[in-house]
Amino acid sequence: MTTMIQGSQLRSLLLGVRVAKSSTMVQNTAVDLFNVTGGLVAVTSLVGVVTTAVANTASLTIKLQHTPTGGSAGDLAAATVVTADPIGTLYGWTFPIAAELISQQSGAGTEAPSPTFTAVLDTPAILPAGLIEMVVSDHDPGSGAVAWRLTYVPVDDGAAVTAA
Repeated sequence: MTTMIQGSQLRSLLLGVRVAKSSTMVQNTAVDLFNVTGGLVAVTSLVGVVTTAVANTASLTIKLQHTPTGGSAGDLAAATVVTADPIGTLYGWTFPIAAELISQQSGAGTEAPSPTFTAVLDTPAILPAGLIEMVVSDHDPGSGAVAWRLTYVPVDDGAAVTAA
């Protein structure tokens, strides 16, 4: 049977443009993940996959925030405890804005995520130009890295998202 449409084309039709960024965890620093430029974008999904195990620190948290160009940071996802998350753990962002991230440990990459795990937004989040950042607290240096994937649709002509 001939494949009429490729997976990447189907993803683009359903979720929009895909952008990826890997980032290590740095304590009490806003680490730039994505740069929104040229106007408004509709973020349709945002998911992170732990690529280096996270430290076993009791109060280790991460949150996502957006800092509009010329404005102040606002939380996209509230601080979420991510203590001792193994490689393969998934982090997903869902509406409403500032709710905690959803964390789904996947048995170090050997099990499929729970059917309740989601990182696709029911209602896309409209963001203006600025930075999407990850903020980490109470972190042990040298541990924890996350590969982030974001999909979006430009709302304004010329709007785009790039890895920061």
